[in-house]
Amino acid sequence: MVLSDTCKSWIQSAKNDLIVIDSIVVQVRSPRARPYELILYHSQQAAEKMLKAYLVHNGVSPWGHDLNALRTGCAKFDLGFNSKRVICHCAFLTAYNEARYPDFTDLVDSRTAARGLNSAKRVYNFVSEKLGQGKEFFA
Repeated sequence: MVLSDTCKSWIQSAKNDLIVIDSIVVQVRSPRARPYELILYHSQQAAEKMLKAYLVHNGVSPWGHDLNALRTGCAKFDLGFNSKRVICHCAFLTAYNEARYPDFTDLVDSRTAARGLNSAKRVYNFVSEKLGQGKEFFA
């Protein structure tokens, strides 16, 4: 499958968000000191950018941050986006879309951040396979 440069840019940007998360985990050795809200924020961003990559690939100019709305747009091209698993991952991450704001810090713990990262990796892999790229991150 041939992907446009714009689509590839969205994929690379999603991958970069996952790389940032890995850097946080590696550099902040103490789990208590990790900025879990940033892990969750970058998880949401990675999933958002992959969904947007899929939409761009299908000729749609994506807009917004609501993963549920983006996923619904993707489902117009492939009903696999309506699977319960994809719906759950997108709903979870959308619920934490506000994690980028300072007053959200106390609401995110290590378990929530880990679940968010798992969801992001699963969405990344799902969309990557739909785009013919195969799995890259294992959740």
